[in-house]
Amino acid sequence: MTTQDKTAAEKRLQAGIEAFGEGKSDVAIEAFGDAEIRFRLLGDFKRAGDSRSMLAEAQRQDGKLNEAASSYFRAMDLYEQAKLPIYQAGMSLSLGHIERQLAHLDRAQEAYEKALELYRGESYPLGQGNVMLAFGHIELQRGLIDKAAERYQAAVQYYRQAQDTTNEADALRSLADIQRLERNFTEAKAAYERALEVYHETRDRFGVIDATLGLGRIYLDSRQIDEAANNFSEVISLSKPLEYELGEADGNLGIAEVEILRGRIDQALTSAQMANQRYTDVSNSLGIANANRLLGEINLRRGQLNYASSLTERALRAFQSITDRIGQVLTSLTLGEIQRQRGDLEQALKSFGDTRRYARQIQNDWIETKALLGTGDVYFQQGRIIQAEVAYQDAFTKVQKIDDSEVTGQAHIRLIRTALFSGRLRDVQTQLDALSSLVANNSLAQQITPSLSLLQGQLLLTRGEFSQAETRFNAALNQAEGRQEPLVAAEALLGLAQARLSREDLEAAAATFNEAGRQYQLIENPSGDGATLLGLGQVFIGGEQWDEAVEHIQEALTNFSRSGDKVGEADARLALGMAHRGGGDLATASDSIDQALKLYEQQQQPLGEADARAERAGIYLEQNNLESAMLEQNKAIALIERVMQTLSEPRQWSTFLSQFNELYAQTAITLTRQRRDEEARTVLTNFSKIAGSQDILQQIKTFEETIPTSGEELSDEELRQNQDLIKRLKQVRKGL
Repeated sequence: MTTQDKTAAEKRLQAGIEAFGEGKSDVAIEAFGDAEIRFRLLGDFKRAGDSRSMLAEAQRQDGKLNEAASSYFRAMDLYEQAKLPIYQAGMSLSLGHIERQLAHLDRAQEAYEKALELYRGESYPLGQGNVMLAFGHIELQRGLIDKAAERYQAAVQYYRQAQDTTNEADALRSLADIQRLERNFTEAKAAYERALEVYHETRDRFGVIDATLGLGRIYLDSRQIDEAANNFSEVISLSKPLEYELGEADGNLGIAEVEILRGRIDQALTSAQMANQRYTDVSNSLGIANANRLLGEINLRRGQLNYASSLTERALRAFQSITDRIGQVLTSLTLGEIQRQRGDLEQALKSFGDTRRYARQIQNDWIETKALLGTGDVYFQQGRIIQAEVAYQDAFTKVQKIDDSEVTGQAHIRLIRTALFSGRLRDVQTQLDALSSLVANNSLAQQITPSLSLLQGQLLLTRGEFSQAETRFNAALNQAEGRQEPLVAAEALLGLAQARLSREDLEAAAATFNEAGRQYQLIENPSGDGATLLGLGQVFIGGEQWDEAVEHIQEALTNFSRSGDKVGEADARLALGMAHRGGGDLATASDSIDQALKLYEQQQQPLGEADARAERAGIYLEQNNLESAMLEQNKAIALIERVMQTLSEPRQWSTFLSQFNELYAQTAITLTRQRRDEEARTVLTNFSKIAGSQDILQQIKTFEETIPTSGEELSDEELRQNQDLIKRLKQVRKGL
């Protein structure tokens, strides 16, 4: 071969380099391929390897990853023939990067191991550092946090040995990513700041952007919201002059997460959509997956469950395809909550279970805590209250290790709700006081203020303080709307309607139940929709419109069945029994009440069980089965008084017990009908000492007025018995 042939080969290589620089990938690929052939024919395997490596870079830039992998492999062979092991190692390293990008992690690892072997043979610390950094990225993708940290630390040492501060900064930044995931924020911040210092010294503007982004994520994870927002805004500002679209996208995604924490969901949506568009423009699949995950979370918060599910499932498939374990675990967490709210409870349990397993694998207590809370929510909805409380307590214990006041508050909210459901009212008040103190003294915990107000309203409603309950539900509604939390807003409306129903303001209650129903339908929540239909059924019961009540309650049962809501089903079964009893169908009523009672007993819900037993007693009374009625009334009273005794203030006892004056009055009447007058008087006396006598005595007087004492329908003996009963009832209530 002549000098002329060598010059022609050099010209073709130079033409490829120029075309590559101008973005003309097809021209570059053709020129590099031609140059490689010419150099190989000249026997210049080094320059042939150079040409093939540049061809691989052009193919990679053009998105032809499989062709690029083949070219890197071919370049390795050419450099081996040229006896240039360091060059050969560089190609093996690049091949590993391609395989990792294709999610072929085992192949990538093989390529990296080959590169490491060659670099070690040449005692080349810079190359060894590059391999260790790449190994760290693989371990991180696999979710092996400890191994990833070891690899990054080794990379730092090799770069220091090579006196390469820029690459050392890259390794420090990667190590800081691990430390941030492990919530070692102080160490991570120091590493990011050291990397940032180096990037400024070397005028590496892209490095500055990446380090600033890392600092922003530390501030975000440690809930220093304003600092996080400032860093993400700086990332965007630094990226725009460089036309660095990936940096802009990362900054916007960070801003979206900040806005979620601030409760500004519309702004979060805008920023996340901008990030998604930027990632799409540069065909960054990992970025698109992260944006879709966050968009799924945002749309979950907005109540758009179908759309949220589609986005989240798309993100999960993407993370699975690139074997990104951390992305998978975060996405499974969001997916589980979407499935729970839609009523797909078994799928939700699976998603939360997957999340917990992956979270343990990557040693992330924060994610595991959130998954435990989700698991508890599913158990609660299924009526498995003891299991729910265990999950909540485990979450509460675990969150203490990570010092996150927001998640601590979320766990506390759920434990309080469980205590309220189980009738442990003193515990509820104590825990509410502690949580109120946390919220008052911690700006981050203030994010749970709407849920706190909601719980306060539910406690007041349970205690029978209906007007005060309305005030708290109104506060919860305003707070939830201010923070764009439509689910909590719907729950507040539901509570408000229940308080109005308890005050027997049927018209206002019906209007509020309808308003809550519209809200639940907007956020695609079948369980909530069922609760509003049940409420409307209870309004119709109050108005003695039995057929309308049955219709609404049966529709509520359909919704509860769809969502697996056993707690709602118990209340609906009881209400259905009441409606059938009011309509005169005692057999159907008895069956419904028995089903409700069984559910209440399984759920260990004392006040629900007491209501069911009181209704069952009412049916026995209509059947003139006084012994069975008395048995149910005594059991109901025992349950009510057990709950009452968990209240610490006498005023609360009075208000609470006054809700049940009808039950106590009926019990006294039943005892009197059985000629157990002294026992009847004891019941009335004990009740009156706590709740006062006026209302319960009026109940008995009203009953007396319904007892016939004349007429042809009854025999003389029956009339005498009625007159005697009225006389003895008056004697029982005498002096109270």
